[in-house]
Amino acid sequence: MAKNLLLEIGLEEMPAHVVWPSIKQLEEKVSNFLSENNLTFEAIETFSTPRRLAIRVTKIPDRQDDVQEEVKGPAKKIALDAEGNWSKAAQGFVRGQGLTTDAITFRELNGVEYVYVTKYIHGKESKEVLTGLLDVVKNMNFPTMMHWGDTMFEY
Repeated sequence: MAKNLLLEIGLEEMPAHVVWPSIKQLEEKVSNFLSENNLTFEAIETFSTPRRLAIRVTKIPDRQDDVQEEVKGPAKKIALDAEGNWSKAAQGFVRGQGLTTDAITFRELNGVEYVYVTKYIHGKESKEVLTGLLDVVKNMNFPTMMHWGDTMFEY
């Protein structure tokens, strides 16, 4: 079931000419964050005052979609030794993908055969992924740095 997200940031008083670019920056950074983390959404609404920036993101799914990814590895002539055994290059490639040599297939690309594996990545729950929005806030650019209460958290 899709849910909505409301993110509100309390600020020190900002001049009016800083409010508009700041809310646009927040909207862009949140949109990019959601896209990079494979979370779809319907829309982003923005709200702002000199002391508050807020966004509402509608219809975020409960979890990321599972992803199936084809990963290209070394050429076949490098992946197999003279006896037809898997080389260290092939073994290292599949180990790096979290798989075994049983998952290897070969495909031709521009006349050369390459090792390929199909990697399945299970989507995380959205609430786990959305904790990364804290970094989005930390990476915003304001004319001066602000502090959250008496903590060391700056934005």
